[in-house]
Amino acid sequence: MKLISLCLVPLAALAGCATTRTATADERAYCERMAESMGTQAQHDHGEAKGLGPNAMNLSHTRCRQILAGK
Repeated sequence: MKLISLCLVPLAALAGCATTRTATADERAYCERMAESMGTQAQHDHGEAKGLGPNAMNLSHTRCRQILAGK
């Protein structure tokens, strides 16, 4: 069971990479407001550095950079 679980983790991560979608008007407006007020640079995150994965704020900043770049 443990082996199956370990095999599914990379597959789940790859599935998330292929789900990029077109931004809605609301998402684009949110990103534009965020860029004006605080910028879109990902913040320093010790949890991510320790291998715990990115936090929600860093994910939203990354998504906004993609939206504003037209991807």
